[in-house]
Amino acid sequence: MKWINAGNTSSKENFELWSDEKILAGISFSKQTRFVRIVSDLGKRMFSFEKQGFLNPRKVIRNEYGIKLGKVEEIRPGAGKGYVELDGKKYFFVYDRDNTGELKLYDELMQKNLLTCSFKAITSGLNKTKSLLDTRFGSL
Repeated sequence: MKWINAGNTSSKENFELWSDEKILAGISFSKQTRFVRIVSDLGKRMFSFEKQGFLNPRKVIRNEYGIKLGKVEEIRPGAGKGYVELDGKKYFFVYDRDNTGELKLYDELMQKNLLTCSFKAITSGLNKTKSLLDTRFGSL
């Protein structure tokens, strides 16, 4: 799977998730409201990603009704490794920004790779940031 930049305006960024020449999902990210609109075969949903914490920053994921669904947290800023907690389950992620531009998602014990997707096509500007969570990529 790979993320493709599908066009940007001054207030929105649009991305598509592709796999085997087929679009799996479309995501519209609002720079002003920090809301993400996701459209796929499963339906349409909206989520917000709030930045919380000073010494231990994380993104809190809320649904369109403001109910907390989970969080994304790096082990330390700039590490490219951390946890995703969603629906009471914990997953470990590793982002290789320097070589492949791939994000891999594992089960909590890192015994099984659950998902791999590439950000290589949309990584411009990412190397200038301290943390993955300071960019739109944490939301994706």
